[in-house]
Amino acid sequence: MTGLAALIFMALALPPLLARLTGGHAPGPVTQLAALAPVAVVPATVAVIIAAATARWLAVLFAVPAVILLIWQLPPRRRIGYRTPARPSRESGSALATVRLRLLTVNAQAGAADPAALLRMVRTHNVDVLAVQELTPQMVRRLAAAGLGQLLPFSHLDPRSGSRGTGLWARWPLTPLPPVPGLTSAAPRARIDPPGGRPVTLTAVHPLAPMRGHADGWQRELVLIRQTLATVDGPQVVAGDFNASRDHRPFRDLLAAGFMDCADASQSRSWPGFTWPTGGRILPVMRLDHVLVSRTATVRMTRAIRLPNTDHHGVLAAIEFAQET
Repeated sequence: MTGLAALIFMALALPPLLARLTGGHAPGPVTQLAALAPVAVVPATVAVIIAAATARWLAVLFAVPAVILLIWQLPPRRRIGYRTPARPSRESGSALATVRLRLLTVNAQAGAADPAALLRMVRTHNVDVLAVQELTPQMVRRLAAAGLGQLLPFSHLDPRSGSRGTGLWARWPLTPLPPVPGLTSAAPRARIDPPGGRPVTLTAVHPLAPMRGHADGWQRELVLIRQTLATVDGPQVVAGDFNASRDHRPFRDLLAAGFMDCADASQSRSWPGFTWPTGGRILPVMRLDHVLVSRTATVRMTRAIRLPNTDHHGVLAAIEFAQET
């Protein structure tokens, strides 16, 4: 009977493992199952513990998929280390100017997020750039009435009814750029010119969720995002609800195109940084919301932050770009 219980728990863990192994590509339920790889660690571990009380060989056998699932969820090795303070170059006499940027991205759940709470976050964490997905015209008005323009006076917005609007607010002037083409939801892009450094390209995205027959569209939109970002020279920051995690191959392909997930590369981070779902007594079980940066960046800090009246945690990141002047 104990052996049967171990088999049942392992049977629960294997579908997400196999879906993750195959890349989490559309079509079919593979995409959703791959996203459950973090949750699958639990039944896989339970299966090993139960099997250990029955037969050592069975525990060893079950330990293989359990360890694979666990390794996938461990924090990856940081690629960017601590940068020394800017100093002149002996060869050129130039100095490294450090551009510091604190960005917060939130999914507003069709404009239902609490604007007062969002402003408190912006003020408390000294946010320089705010990216909001599922931005409605009503929420734009509520944020304006709450005083967001006094904290972040510059904006590039594409609000829409329902869940398809997206917007950017910033402390410094924004130069609008063409949006990511071909996406269902708005994907505004802009160039920001922080004092003392080169411009940084900002992109806010919210690709389709791979559910209810949209898995093919989800995969296509992630490819479009990757292709658009590849056309940009210089530092970039890409933020939003990607509806994807490292357990999906299309998202890993995006990272491989020259980006780091701040939650992976940060010198100070709260692992695992899950962002969805939230609300009530539900605990987040996957990280769908991300801040991605060019690999030339240094990420000082990343945090997942609870925002009332939404089903996602926001993500706060402190980023630095060192640039020759």
